[in-house]
Amino acid sequence: MIRCNKMVSFVFVLVFAAQTGVAQEYTVDPWMQDFHQLLSEIAVHYANLEWVANERRVDLPKLKATTEERLRQAKSDEEARRAFERFLKSFGDAHVEIRWKPKSNASSADQKISFCERLGYNQEDRSGGIDWSIFPEYTPLQDAEAADFPGGILQLQDKKIGVVRIGLFSEHAHPGLCGEAQKNLHIADDAKCDEKCEDDFEVGVGNLVTAALERRLQSLARAGAQSILVDITGNGGGTNWVEPAARVLTPIPLKSPRLGFVKHEHWTHQLQDELRDVERDLQHASPTDRGLLTSAAEMLRATIAKTSVPCDRMVLWTSSPAELHCSQVVIGPMYTSGMLPYARDGMFSTLNSQAVLFSPAQYVYHEGINRRPVTVLVDGNTASSAEYFAAMLQDNKAARLVGQVTVGAGCGFTNGGIPTVLKNSGAQVRLPDCMRLRADGSDEVSGITPDILLPWADRDSRYQQSLKLKRWLEGPGEK
Repeated sequence: MIRCNKMVSFVFVLVFAAQTGVAQEYTVDPWMQDFHQLLSEIAVHYANLEWVANERRVDLPKLKATTEERLRQAKSDEEARRAFERFLKSFGDAHVEIRWKPKSNASSADQKISFCERLGYNQEDRSGGIDWSIFPEYTPLQDAEAADFPGGILQLQDKKIGVVRIGLFSEHAHPGLCGEAQKNLHIADDAKCDEKCEDDFEVGVGNLVTAALERRLQSLARAGAQSILVDITGNGGGTNWVEPAARVLTPIPLKSPRLGFVKHEHWTHQLQDELRDVERDLQHASPTDRGLLTSAAEMLRATIAKTSVPCDRMVLWTSSPAELHCSQVVIGPMYTSGMLPYARDGMFSTLNSQAVLFSPAQYVYHEGINRRPVTVLVDGNTASSAEYFAAMLQDNKAARLVGQVTVGAGCGFTNGGIPTVLKNSGAQVRLPDCMRLRADGSDEVSGITPDILLPWADRDSRYQQSLKLKRWLEGPGEK
């Protein structure tokens, strides 16, 4: 199973190194070596480099030369770090990340932590979202689902709107449900858990999260909601759980977008693992499944072959994009959901390769449990898998998007991504290894433009944003 690990916060992560001892004089050569290593790494495994050159029209040779000059003119390591940061920020890709090597920490006594904390189920911060408390017409639902999916009914004139807040599209944002899954499975806090264990447990928690979201939608229906407004403002992304979350909201069959990924051994190995799962199922396949599995195996073999034919993109640092006569990105025939763009819920439940064929199949969900019109609220802090959620609903005409243009993070990292450590500074650089293509062929990293733009400004407080939303809702908006 290819795990899409998306960032939760999409500003560049900059952890500054604390220096110990006597300050040393700045030397340009190690920094220049790191920069040239970075150029090579970007050329080899950054999925959106061609988009940066062709769509953003960033002059890469000029950017390279400008950064080299900044490194030569720098007077300190701090100035050199800023030169690297400015260089990467020019890409306009919120998933590009550099972490400077921190000062080594003195060893501290081990603290006893729970199983869920050890696996990272502690992302409780759901800051952001609309301040519904300013609406006197809003009645929150105080029930068992309020902790995971705050919601309520907004009564405006003759409109009864059911509101639900999704703060993160991640199982890890629900530590309470993680604890419930741990208890159900009788897992001790000190139990060992390898990668497969973590994957299986994550799906188990995801099923509990999906069930909670379904219950929230049902409670809004019982309260008389005529439409559903999903607030994903400030939602920084998450995991593959975004797939069932979108599909329970609408009876419209949601077709996933095409997937692009870099030609790199990272992807070769992932696809080989998937092929083995399909071939294992083929050994005992029923006549019904055999045709699909055979096609999937053939598709995977052909795609694996493409990953071993690299494209040298170093020319982009010295010449115009017109000089590049190949691509380092494989586009199609796969989808972000796997071999298939769509399958009904409950299919492939007996196959080892269910997630290969259609990744949402690994979850338990009920497609279209909500049949009311859907509006999705987005803003300039909606990113990554939250953008995927919004884009998939918009492209399939299953929801109307309202708010601001989103961050523009696109597809992030699969199975941990392709880590890079710069030799001299020790900085860790992460570059997206995949891309998602919209229905019109555009790269999702460009951001999602809502169907209706609200007059929100960056300087607006949450209160001011809420007032502007209220004016729109009270007008012709939510009908």
